[in-house]
Amino acid sequence: MCSAVALAKQPPTADELRRLVDSYADHHGFNGTVLVARGDQVLLRAAYGQANVEWATPNRVEGRYRVGSLSKPLVATLTMQLIQQGELRLEGTLGEYLPALYAGTPAAAVTVAQLLSHTSGLADIPGRYTDPWWQTAARRSYAPMDFAREWIRPTLLENPGQQWRYNNNGFFLLGLLIEQATGRSLADNLQERIFAPADMASSGLFNGRSVQERLAEGYTRTAEGTLVHPQWIDPSVSFAAAGIYSTVDDLYRFDRALYGERLLNHDTRRKMLTVQASSYGFGWNVDDWTLPDGATLQVVSHTGSVPGYQSYYLRSESHEDCVIILDNFWQGSLVVAMGQDLMEVLNGKPMQPAKRSLDDLLTPIAYRQGLPAMAAAYEGLGPRRDDYDHNEKALNALGYKFLRAGRKDEAVRVFEWGVAAYPGSANTHDSLGEAYRAAGRLDEARKSYQTALKLDPTSQSAHAALKEMEADKQPGESSD
Repeated sequence: MCSAVALAKQPPTADELRRLVDSYADHHGFNGTVLVARGDQVLLRAAYGQANVEWATPNRVEGRYRVGSLSKPLVATLTMQLIQQGELRLEGTLGEYLPALYAGTPAAAVTVAQLLSHTSGLADIPGRYTDPWWQTAARRSYAPMDFAREWIRPTLLENPGQQWRYNNNGFFLLGLLIEQATGRSLADNLQERIFAPADMASSGLFNGRSVQERLAEGYTRTAEGTLVHPQWIDPSVSFAAAGIYSTVDDLYRFDRALYGERLLNHDTRRKMLTVQASSYGFGWNVDDWTLPDGATLQVVSHTGSVPGYQSYYLRSESHEDCVIILDNFWQGSLVVAMGQDLMEVLNGKPMQPAKRSLDDLLTPIAYRQGLPAMAAAYEGLGPRRDDYDHNEKALNALGYKFLRAGRKDEAVRVFEWGVAAYPGSANTHDSLGEAYRAAGRLDEARKSYQTALKLDPTSQSAHAALKEMEADKQPGESSD
């Protein structure tokens, strides 16, 4: 049994870790701050890129960043502390704690445990920032109770506890419960019960009114690759779900505080980090990773995203490992890939520098010069193609990026490259079928889906697509 669990290995040196992160900065443009530690030993603490592009201000390791949904583990820890102290109960309900909003409604039976584990059944705010809600309602300022009254309705999508569904509204309500239980604001509770005991002197609840020293400015890139300021969202909408700002040092202090009893006792922490549903505990993702040597490593983590910012915090208690990444260029998939890479390298995976990004190369060409120029750039790489990450996952992600943006012809071409490179993968044929179908090339779509089913007869997406296409088929149209 012991051989199946990751054994402590000599961690990589600071130079090795820096070379890895340097490759993400050089080849993918990583812009932010990173900290990697094992126990009390900080192995890497470094900043990359710019905190303010207009003023050419570099990022600093002491820089503050909005952390988005990385707020959830902190709010979960605060909630569990109040449960430990008897001020809240896991089985306590919305009808009990917020009667003015939910007593006598279908949502009255939702428990604190279900809010913490995303199993409340409540409807959530729109998940994509492209939804019109984020351009209208999310730009207004709300008192927490007013937001809940208007946007967290007492109706349910399913019975509480029935289904796991990621839910920002659930954590917003936890902030309200904390305020109701203590008679103090969420900001004061975080300061007194989490930040002060953990010595997190540079963290707080972002309100958009106070000037925060060393706060990195958030940016995003347009589809063409131009760096711009992101859409504005009023901070009151984020609240307990995504409202905290912090630094890599403060989050590392929080990580260390979780091992003692400054924040939670051992039993309460263990309960918080135990899977409740769909690899999620109370406010944390909880996963068992399989390392390259076959060993198993339990990793608890959370990502965070608000316009302009991306964060990722990973911790593994077996060796007290910690990886924290804060980014102010809203580089979601890059930050996730880098965080996972660092945690695996920390636990014995051979270090391989990150390859260059086809997305960074091809997307600007597609938008500025068109499909023929994009195709020529890819097909003209020759031996240099191995310098780029062109594995199946990377090609698939690029194809779907074009497809979601309505660039159907570019999506078809990228998925065709995927099929040519990985002809034995059912997923590449399934993705190509989806692009063909979106582009109106229905016969080719059917053939791609049929090939996907030959390779994987259990493919539900291919089965569903063919069934839908058959139902939509016009009289006299071929099925071949």
